[in-house]
Amino acid sequence: MLASTARYLLFVLLALLGPGAALQRLARVRLDAALVLPLGLAAAAGSFWLGAVTGQPWLGAGILLLLDSSLLVSPRAWGRGEGPPLRGAVAPFAALAVLLAFTQYGANRTAASGEFLLDGFLTADTAFHVGVTRELVLGYPPQVPGLAGQPLGYHLGTDLVRAAALRWARVDPFDSIARFDVTVFALALLLAVRGAAWMAGLRGRALALAGWTLLATDLSFAFAANPQAHWWADLLRGNLLISLFLANPVVPGLALTLAALVALQRALSGEGRGWAVLAALLAAAVPFFKVFLGAHLLLGLGAACVMRRRFPAPVLLAASAAALATAALALGAGADTVTAALDPLDLVRVTRETLGLAPIAGLRLLGWAVLWLIASLGLRALGLPAAWRALARDGTIPVAALGAIALSGWPLGLLTRVSAVEVLGGQRFVNDAAYLLEQSAVPLWIFTAAALASLAAHGRRAAAVLAAAALLAAPSTVQFVWKKARLPFDPVPADMVRAMEAVRAHSRPGAVVLQRPGARYPPLPVILAGRRVVYERFTPYSTQFAPAAELTRRHERVYRFFRTTDPAEAAAIAREWGAVLVCLYGPDRVRFDAAGLLTPVYEEPQARVFRVAGADAAGGATMP
Repeated sequence: MLASTARYLLFVLLALLGPGAALQRLARVRLDAALVLPLGLAAAAGSFWLGAVTGQPWLGAGILLLLDSSLLVSPRAWGRGEGPPLRGAVAPFAALAVLLAFTQYGANRTAASGEFLLDGFLTADTAFHVGVTRELVLGYPPQVPGLAGQPLGYHLGTDLVRAAALRWARVDPFDSIARFDVTVFALALLLAVRGAAWMAGLRGRALALAGWTLLATDLSFAFAANPQAHWWADLLRGNLLISLFLANPVVPGLALTLAALVALQRALSGEGRGWAVLAALLAAAVPFFKVFLGAHLLLGLGAACVMRRRFPAPVLLAASAAALATAALALGAGADTVTAALDPLDLVRVTRETLGLAPIAGLRLLGWAVLWLIASLGLRALGLPAAWRALARDGTIPVAALGAIALSGWPLGLLTRVSAVEVLGGQRFVNDAAYLLEQSAVPLWIFTAAALASLAAHGRRAAAVLAAAALLAAPSTVQFVWKKARLPFDPVPADMVRAMEAVRAHSRPGAVVLQRPGARYPPLPVILAGRRVVYERFTPYSTQFAPAAELTRRHERVYRFFRTTDPAEAAAIAREWGAVLVCLYGPDRVRFDAAGLLTPVYEEPQARVFRVAGADAAGGATMP
């Protein structure tokens, strides 16, 4: 672990901090510390992507090293721009790191017993991103983890950064997600929030409070008595907390969004034309980290310009960059499997379903939605007037855009549904419009921090105001941290972990492995060995990436391999998918006579690995 930590720190220095600072120097602007990590994330993701898409992996590393070298060869004196002092971020970052240590750092690792300790919370999401990271190292375009041969349409920015760490620093993606990325992303967003707060005019106590709002939550604790309210912070969908602790792409995406607005503010303030270029670069990168944020940023900039009746060139440049990048993703490979539609109050109905409450409609549902909205906003209701003033009349265009983003998430999220076009039997539609609320939550907290500081301006009532704010904004946070810290790991037996070592030893990266799709764990060849499987059912949202008919076809073919009694049919199915190995876990078995087709290469009670006769170790036939 120490060696991995040291390699990741070197990666952060050379692939994130160095390029993030170098881009500002090359743009001939004063250094803004809040923009170093966002620019570095964009540079690392873009450089790795360029190397992958051209088939020249060295190219990405070369670009980043050239940026690093530019810091050494320029003799020009370089100062730091005006902005929030870094010392103000120390306490909230230390608190975040301590809480992450209690809840995240111990998971997703190999124990002394040989077991792999999976995090038991949202395991499918973590496994998916681990799979995407490994896919990006294999080549471009990536395939859907668990669906060998199916092209992946997705915002890849976060996973490109992890892939860069895997290829260049040999940092396992599980280490990145559970320990390293989660910390760096939190720091990037913290600094960006303080930078945006400074841009919006917050100083003193208001600026200090803004940094702490990353840990603040809503009034979901009001449902504490309901036995189905397992994770309070996730009930009303307006909290960033869970995404923050799980290194969701929305976290670095928000850091880039706020950084783009800060860069625009500096460009419009006459601090140098280079800021306009950096703002456009950041705006273009945003949707590649979270496509919803690209649309949200575009909405904010458009609303701000319309309200001000001004369309400055730097804003148009940034908006155009965001629009083109968002359109490229939204109209790309995922356009046929994901849809956006009007579905008023779907998020409210989902909350009621989660709590086990009976369905309601009409005026009763509307009344409950009002209560839901009050609880979901929570203390942030105090920031609504300030956000509106920033949008309508008081702020510059970047501050007005910040206000527009803060105000729009809840209305849009409550009116729309963004989900897969279809789901498989037994699955539920997942409404990703909830991310619109999370995206608005962070800017709205900035305006709330200003409102709280104003209320606490007088010494005698300051303590009472801040104590009341903590009592309202902390309970759901405390419940999440306490419950998450006590959540048991989901251990993968040591036999299965060793089986994946055999898979690596007897195949090449990207080789196809046949295993039963209804596994107890995420597809182990994908997450632990960097191999591919034909089909898996652990991921509950596979229809976002492939049509239900294609998933059904794969299921039927894999099912037939394990059910047929005809060795010739089994061999034909293996050749159809180019399978190199077959994995069996626990009681799994094949029904055909395996002699002559499957050669055992690893056998223990809980896992067996077999080589397919005549298969090419590189992966066999092209995927159908």
